[in-house]
Amino acid sequence: MTIRLFNTMSRKIEEFTPLAEGKVGFYSCGPTVYHYAHIGNLRYFIQNDVLKRMLTENGYKVTHVINITDVGHLTSDADSGEDKMEKGAARDNKSVWEIAKFYKDEFLRDFDDLNLIRPTYMPHATEYIQEQIDLIKQLEELGYTYEIEGDGIYYDTSKFVGYGKLTGGSLSGNRAGARVEFNSLKRNPTDFALWKFSPKDEKRQMEWDSPWGVGFPGWHTECCAMSMKLLGNHFDIHAGGEDLSRIHHNNEIAQSEPIVGAPWVKYWMHTSFLVDKSGEKMSKSNGEFLGMEAIRSRGFDPMAYKYLVLLSHFQAQLAFSWEGLESASNGYKNIVKKLATLLSETDKGTVDKAVYDIWHDKMLSTLSDNMKTAETLVIVQDLLKNSDINPATKIALFEFVDRLLGLQFIDRANKLNSLESEVAPAEVQALADARTNAKSEKNWALADELRAQIDAAGWNIIDTPNGSKLVKKI
Repeated sequence: MTIRLFNTMSRKIEEFTPLAEGKVGFYSCGPTVYHYAHIGNLRYFIQNDVLKRMLTENGYKVTHVINITDVGHLTSDADSGEDKMEKGAARDNKSVWEIAKFYKDEFLRDFDDLNLIRPTYMPHATEYIQEQIDLIKQLEELGYTYEIEGDGIYYDTSKFVGYGKLTGGSLSGNRAGARVEFNSLKRNPTDFALWKFSPKDEKRQMEWDSPWGVGFPGWHTECCAMSMKLLGNHFDIHAGGEDLSRIHHNNEIAQSEPIVGAPWVKYWMHTSFLVDKSGEKMSKSNGEFLGMEAIRSRGFDPMAYKYLVLLSHFQAQLAFSWEGLESASNGYKNIVKKLATLLSETDKGTVDKAVYDIWHDKMLSTLSDNMKTAETLVIVQDLLKNSDINPATKIALFEFVDRLLGLQFIDRANKLNSLESEVAPAEVQALADARTNAKSEKNWALADELRAQIDAAGWNIIDTPNGSKLVKKI
């Protein structure tokens, strides 16, 4: 299929052509593991997963890197304030190494619950300190750095002619992408730290020797060092949340292109914010925190959240509400129920290859056109409703849909069929029988109360023309 993607650098949709035939190098900015990932972060990883799946279904071998930031990322969106790892360690009364492992494991739990394909590489910033030092030394030799005594080594953004080009030009006057509050000793407000010196009166948990003294690397340096090490000096796609485009990614470009030449990355892709009902960005920094545990604890299948995300376009803000998630969950369950019925049919027929190819190409071409996930899901709904397609062909197409979108429709449908054959415990059956009697006596209040008790016990009661039946919840 022809693949078209919106490139932040050119600010237009471009036809995708990889640097090497049949291969794609793909870097996704990863989590800072000082806390749980919130659902806004996870929206971005869901979109990246579907992008990777789409490329794979188009025949590309994708080498995917997601970094783990386990050192020195500061607390504010302006890249100032306390060190996030040190702050997280103090909050949890653990070492920074312990919280890095704990929150990475929690991130991977969410990753797996959302059925996201693990990356080819998941490097830790702390494992690439020497590569970061080497990169800073190269910039120093090229004349892009200067030292602020007692503070650190900084990048002089005035030396890089194209600084700010990712977001449309010069960023002069903006807050710097540094690891400290704005420092009047900096040559330009946009200059940023490459290497920070450890405070003389403070022993940090994470610090290393360097040619400039004991300290730790700047946040913007790690992605450059790791991506070039694992993907080469030039690669195809660099992705991130839209909040990273203005400072972090411009700083990455400023560090990399003097060394490897331009363009360092061919396509830049940014996922828009998840926002609350008032339109405010949902993030940890503003005190609004919702992780996957909040989704799970309310009884929602993680696939329902993934389905909600894919009902929107990655370039558009998505407003989150529990009502919206409930609606998406119902929509997802309806597809699962219809598919479960198809799977349980005894006469499924055989796969009609001509019909399969038409629907396969329709879905893949739609998703390949700048990641139109919502439109692709409309085609999925149309597929289910089409009475001219036999069950075998529909099931084969849903196997493709699950590869393409990772929504596990067939897995959930098989589980539903398995649960429907499970016999309810005697106490639950007794509640169902009592409810039947209450309905026959038109005692609707008691019938509703008994339904609630059945629901709390983990079962659904479904009324049919032949009476009610109990089905264990998915």
